[in-house]
Amino acid sequence: MSARWRTSALLILIAVVAAVTLPWALFSARADLSFGPHEARYQITADSRLTVDFGPLGKLLVPAGEYLPLGLGLTVDIGQIPVSGDKEDASHAGASERRSDRDLADGSDQDFGGGAVDALGADIASYASLFSAPQAQVDEIVDGLTTEILARWALAVCLISGVVVSMAFILGPVRLAGIGRALFGKELIGIGLATVLILASVGTAVLTRPEPLVADPAFDGTPLAGAQVTGRLGGVIDAGFTAVKDFSDDNDAFYDQVLATLRNQWNTRPLTGNWSDQGMIPPPAGENQAPKADVSTFVFGSDLHCNIGMARVVGAVARMSGADAYIDGGDVTMTGTSAENYCLDVLDDELPDQLPRTIVKGNHDSTETTNHAKSQGWKVLENSSAQMNGVTFFGGPDPRRTVFGSGPQLETDLTADQYAQKLSDEACANDFDIMLIHDPRIGAPSLRSGCAKYSLSGHWHRRVGPETLGSGVRYVSSTTGGALANALTPGPLKMDAELSILRVDNRTKRPIDVQIVTVSPDKTVTIDPWRTFPAPVPLIAQPPQSEPTSENG
Repeated sequence: MSARWRTSALLILIAVVAAVTLPWALFSARADLSFGPHEARYQITADSRLTVDFGPLGKLLVPAGEYLPLGLGLTVDIGQIPVSGDKEDASHAGASERRSDRDLADGSDQDFGGGAVDALGADIASYASLFSAPQAQVDEIVDGLTTEILARWALAVCLISGVVVSMAFILGPVRLAGIGRALFGKELIGIGLATVLILASVGTAVLTRPEPLVADPAFDGTPLAGAQVTGRLGGVIDAGFTAVKDFSDDNDAFYDQVLATLRNQWNTRPLTGNWSDQGMIPPPAGENQAPKADVSTFVFGSDLHCNIGMARVVGAVARMSGADAYIDGGDVTMTGTSAENYCLDVLDDELPDQLPRTIVKGNHDSTETTNHAKSQGWKVLENSSAQMNGVTFFGGPDPRRTVFGSGPQLETDLTADQYAQKLSDEACANDFDIMLIHDPRIGAPSLRSGCAKYSLSGHWHRRVGPETLGSGVRYVSSTTGGALANALTPGPLKMDAELSILRVDNRTKRPIDVQIVTVSPDKTVTIDPWRTFPAPVPLIAQPPQSEPTSENG
């Protein structure tokens, strides 16, 4: 038996096994993801419909012919709504007893929508987010199921092919030849059996085909037109869906107007500013070459708190400004549960493709949030550095985790003050240009020690600076999501939302100036003149400074 024959036989075997096992992999795959505010399990079916199973409440049945080919369908088993990240919290038992006394004293970590009614409102907002921007959810489902299907398929092909090859090796060529002679001339029997099996499978699929859906009129004129509701869910779907749809419609109309105003304002925005951190000094240029500033442009946002409407604004500003990267100061989510990964997904989808992006964990995020960001290609600062268009950013995660009803808990063994000192020590041992940290107080020791020249942060939900602190300069962004304390963040704004455009001198790696884009609850958009970053001041020349005693977070 030649090597070529053995190779050909092996390839044929793998192809046959792959063809046979693909349906098994396709219909047995399950992906544990999210659905709105819920945990959910997804599985592919052959009934040409999307089935959302709410358990005892009933099912939502949606025709899937326009979305899935070959009569395929999708079943979604709805689970619980995670409140505080059970998996993470279980591993930090007693963390609430170890929280920072200072954090509790100054009230810096207030819950946003901490009551039960606000939590229900957040669930409605999450459903509305799913309804308004479904592509992020679709991408998550496709990625999750594809990964699971390919893993199962590869495992089945490897196992079955391995067993067959092993048996062939054990039997040897003589016994294999005997088996071949015994089966020779019986091809028709094999073909007949295969035909019977295929016809039986097709007949079973036809006979078990579900009855046509009876469309619920509540969905007329919506993306769910033609859907049917079964069980007790039918009794509440009108009111519940109307609430979600009204929320979604109001949200879309609000931000459609904001984006239209932003585009009108953009062409008349203030264009004055410095060529470099040395002032209005254009770089040398030839006679036929127009002067061009050698700068990097970064869009900086913080405290989005799952406001997907403002995520659209972030994406628009990043595109219109020609940003070289997007920088996020944390608190993309409201509590950091796995279901809220959707908040980051929407922001990720709104940003221009291939735009570099980096983030630090805020106190309203979790390690689940930053792990998901890594899987989406974000650079996550975890007591580490990352280069964005040649500028080196250094930072680390907020040690706290703020959840509904229980206030800030510690995700590490360090309090905020202890972590601030640890970060300062690490800053002194690293070479970087700009520090990115969620809470300005945690970055303050690094500025005072002179180990950080510049820092960007958020957390306070009000803008500060750029101003000198110690021997460095800090800039604190206000909330990009318009997150008002003790109010629901997603939806039309309840307070001003801000986004910053930051320019950095590529030669010195020092920030030059910043321009703030403000969106107000009345849908107006304001683009401020450029604000110049002051130069760092030698520590000996800096008078004593005190921190504010109470800030939002």
